[in-house]
Amino acid sequence: MKKKIIFFLFTLFSILINQAWSNDIYQSVQPEKSSEVKIDKSLKSGTFKKFVVVTANDYATKIGYDILEKGGTVADAAVAIQLTLGLVEPQSSGLGGGVFLTYYDKKTNKTVSFDGREKAPKIFKENIFLNKDGNPKKFFKAVVGGSAVGTPSTLKTLYSFHKSYGSLHWSEVIKPVIEFSSNGFFPPDRLINAVNKEKYLFSIYPNSIYKSIKTNPKKKFFNNDYTKTLEKISKNMQSFYEGRIAQDIVSVVRKSNNPGLLNLDDLKLYMPEKKAALCKTLKNNYKICGPSLPSSGTICIIQALILYEFYEEKLKDNLNELLEILNFVYSIRDDQLADPKFVDVNIEKLLNEKYLVKNYEKFKKLKKKSFIHNFEEVFSSTTHFSLIDKFNNVLSATSSIESSFGSRLFTNGFFLNNQLTDFSFKITNDSGVLIKNRPQAGKKPLSSMSPLIIFDNNKNFYMTVGSPGGKAIISYVFKSLVSTLYLNKNIEKAINEPNYIKIKDKIFVETDSLKNIIKQNALKRNLTSGLAIIIKKKKNFEAAADSRRDGTVRGN
Repeated sequence: MKKKIIFFLFTLFSILINQAWSNDIYQSVQPEKSSEVKIDKSLKSGTFKKFVVVTANDYATKIGYDILEKGGTVADAAVAIQLTLGLVEPQSSGLGGGVFLTYYDKKTNKTVSFDGREKAPKIFKENIFLNKDGNPKKFFKAVVGGSAVGTPSTLKTLYSFHKSYGSLHWSEVIKPVIEFSSNGFFPPDRLINAVNKEKYLFSIYPNSIYKSIKTNPKKKFFNNDYTKTLEKISKNMQSFYEGRIAQDIVSVVRKSNNPGLLNLDDLKLYMPEKKAALCKTLKNNYKICGPSLPSSGTICIIQALILYEFYEEKLKDNLNELLEILNFVYSIRDDQLADPKFVDVNIEKLLNEKYLVKNYEKFKKLKKKSFIHNFEEVFSSTTHFSLIDKFNNVLSATSSIESSFGSRLFTNGFFLNNQLTDFSFKITNDSGVLIKNRPQAGKKPLSSMSPLIIFDNNKNFYMTVGSPGGKAIISYVFKSLVSTLYLNKNIEKAINEPNYIKIKDKIFVETDSLKNIIKQNALKRNLTSGLAIIIKKKKNFEAAADSRRDGTVRGN
């Protein structure tokens, strides 16, 4: 009897230890779990004639809707939406982060991109993410604190975008967000989930305002410092980059336990870049447009679609081949892509079908031995929203502070990003060759954000799509485009079908149904995409938001 009790206790202890280990890995792989509160189904999709808004949270969707209804453009609505998301979804994006915008201007028939990616400080160090022994730091050792904080760029980018394409006054589009912030709000499900699982924030700020969400999630939440910041920037945007707020940002970064090197000049001199979108017409005559480097998303998705078209006949029911295509484009991403101001990248070659097919066939024959250093960097936090106004202008926007709650550093009502952990932690690869996406002063880390706009064979707007999800964004958007552009599935099905990803030979799937049909080992995970799709059908716009998150659709 005594032996049985000892055996039982030993078995129970082993199960608990194993479960604790599994939970730790699970948390690192998936920082935000799927929404538990079900959004009204009528707000998850809809068909509209004049304008439409899809965002990650209904508070933001409502504010964007109101601005478009009163005659504002997508540039007017984008400012208010992002500032609202920074308040109600602070774990995902905000004033302390960065953004990529893809915009179709109906009047000129041109598609442009705004690069609002954070920059490394001008005195950044290559070895900042290495231990003294030269090995890469553990992910959260690099994330938490100031060392991974890049220049916050979202606000300057929004201001530049609004100045180019907005019709309402800057202060007018911020006013409803100030009122909303002043009145407080009931915390959304995703914010409650993020706060409850957060391990680092409360060790830095034991008396953080977010503790009230932990103790009383059903009570109205107020972020008074955020309201004050909104009031300041509504009068003078530049006060964020040159005034007291800028001084506070630099002070928090430099005085943290893991200090960074950001300085006032990094903030003052940062300039977002407006440029022509990267576009490519596929064999099926759809033209895909999105941001170019330092975002890798558009390039990788186009590469995957080119290969899909080449192998289309054998791909119809072959998930294993789809996964291998993703595995391949992720390998090109790691080997060849980086900030184009620091690395010469031949994009035309990388989007050439012959080049891709030849190298894909070689890739499949290799005996690959690779592994993921940091699971968290694969599935990090972010947000996405898509808009069409009554003038038929289109915006696809993805913004982020990287990890959930970013660096965890907090000032003036917002969190600062940890985007510099999107650099490779190592300086050279195993062969001693310099890694292209290594840390360098003044450089922008590689991103996977993929806010896309797609045109049909008559060069008319057809569709916009994007998602949060770190490096998994590429897989999420690819999956939805295969379903819509090639398999003729409706957008709700394209969004809500199970997600999958293969990266560095590691396969993650969302459901057992996928796990059962894959020939290789696959790990089941909550692959919490936040896909937002708007598609033109005759004279109407059909829109849908991902059921996995709190996103909603509103329009007229």
